[in-house]
Amino acid sequence: MRLPDLDRAKSAVLNSLTSADAQRGYRHAIDEFVEWYCSEPRLSFNRTVVLRYRIHLEARRLAPGLRRHEAVELTVSDLQRREDHWAIVDLIGKASHIRTIPVPHWVKNLIDDWLQSAGISNGRIFRRVTRAGTVWGSGLTEKAVWHVVRQYARKAGIDKLAPHDLRRTCARLCHQAGGELDQIQFLLGHVSVQTTERYLGCKQRIRNAVNDSIGIQPKRRMRSDG
Repeated sequence: MRLPDLDRAKSAVLNSLTSADAQRGYRHAIDEFVEWYCSEPRLSFNRTVVLRYRIHLEARRLAPGLRRHEAVELTVSDLQRREDHWAIVDLIGKASHIRTIPVPHWVKNLIDDWLQSAGISNGRIFRRVTRAGTVWGSGLTEKAVWHVVRQYARKAGIDKLAPHDLRRTCARLCHQAGGELDQIQFLLGHVSVQTTERYLGCKQRIRNAVNDSIGIQPKRRMRSDG
């Protein structure tokens, strides 16, 4: 692909987006990709190029997770259906790390209740609320998220709870519910499964090891008394 081709592709993508926030995020991500693509040996645009770019992003060990600044910038158009499930699609996080995050149905229902009550149909999902109970402004600040978490932590009798602690709690609840390690890794956006293990506080178990009874061991022979 030549630069004019890349510019046309970029324009086509941006023109398909109705949200100004989504346009800004996609524009930044596309510009980074174009810069990388032009610095590499020029190849035809295909699946191999996409995989190479993904490897390039993962090699940079970009920080995963739905962080405070990502939460406050979340827009209505970011929530879409994928595989019969709601998800935050193509979330552009820190250092332009792109990932898709499944959203449980009950969480989507709560978001819908909020959007309906607040009269929000587009733009950012989370807004400020005045003391009179009316929605004000076009969004929240990262500092506001911190205060909300601390406020509800105090009500629950929890000391020193930070927003990032909620990610670890989510990971451990998923693990306790029988969630597979690799799926939890995808959910959190970790490049390395070892990072996920640290979140879960996992330790290798020797007694009753996971490979003790995997269904392929030979059956014991019955002893004969004769």
